[in-house]
Amino acid sequence: MCFLKLSGIHFSFGEEIIFDDFSFELHKSENLVLKGDSGSGKSTLIKLILGFLQPDRGEISLKGNPMDTKAFRELRKKTAWLPQDLNMGENSVRELITIPFSFKHNAVSKPSESTILETFEELGLQEEVLDKQFTDLSTGQRQRVGITLCALLNRPLMLLDEPTSALDRSSKDKAAELLLGDPDRTVFSVSHDPFWIERCDRIIEL
Repeated sequence: MCFLKLSGIHFSFGEEIIFDDFSFELHKSENLVLKGDSGSGKSTLIKLILGFLQPDRGEISLKGNPMDTKAFRELRKKTAWLPQDLNMGENSVRELITIPFSFKHNAVSKPSESTILETFEELGLQEEVLDKQFTDLSTGQRQRVGITLCALLNRPLMLLDEPTSALDRSSKDKAAELLLGDPDRTVFSVSHDPFWIERCDRIIEL
């Protein structure tokens, strides 16, 4: 079943053409990874899917229905997004994990502390990380906190930009098992990491 479809996408920054007649389909419950050289438009594509950028030409459709402003807003509510440059401010990790669940559409999914710690354990994070400032964490810890939040949000669609770039082999194993093992979840990721790429169902190369 086609979950998300991009048809004939053309997008440019000024005179620099990023996509020219680019198309692809993302199927429900699929783990799809996009690979390509730096500057090839991988992160831009995620922003197009989320509606943060608009194509010059072409169409983005969800379950066969063309996307408009309202549809993009609804899609974001069903999406967990992990950006490559994870900047979550200067609050404690506990506060940062709590903030998304203060919004009405997330309140029903608010996790207990035991659930948060179980997810931490799955990713090799210690309980003490909860009360540390996010800015005091290592790059790998920050990435695993971001992965924790994506998992706790439990959205049907995940958009992940270089999800394992700062992780060691053991942490990569744990992250892949947590993020790619749910048959009810559709995962679209961008990655240079052969370890992650090999564990996805399908590869698109730019």
